[in-house]
Amino acid sequence: MGEEVVRTGVDDLLDLLARSAKIPLTEAAAKLKVDVGVIQAWVDFLVEEGIVGIEYRFTTPYIYLNKAVNAKKVEELDKEENYNIQFFKKKFWEKAKSNNIPESQIEMLWKNHIVQALDIQKKYFYFESQRRKLQKADELWKEYRELIQYT
Repeated sequence: MGEEVVRTGVDDLLDLLARSAKIPLTEAAAKLKVDVGVIQAWVDFLVEEGIVGIEYRFTTPYIYLNKAVNAKKVEELDKEENYNIQFFKKKFWEKAKSNNIPESQIEMLWKNHIVQALDIQKKYFYFESQRRKLQKADELWKEYRELIQYT
């Protein structure tokens, strides 16, 4: 059996950005048929990681792919064997420590970050589960949420 590849909405966003020089955030949301708030959350994370850039023209945010940085990040991620929630938690802790946030506060900040991320993902999850005609979406969401929150 060959390895299956799972594509995410973030993959679709990166593909869109690879084909566009710069694109308004709202246009990216429309093209991907994803809520603007979800796209904004993805972009916030990708900007923080240096994969995507954002610039404002008046009040319109335009997003673009940081091509040189992106190649380095992809290479870095490919070397990471366990690209999972623990990977992101480790990166979160490292960044918090480098920003001189007391360790006693980092765990609380991590949990708050996860709760906010899950709230944003929930809308997209239900949209995708309906589009794919998945049965028991509520049970799947509950299982996913518990898995993510307690790691």
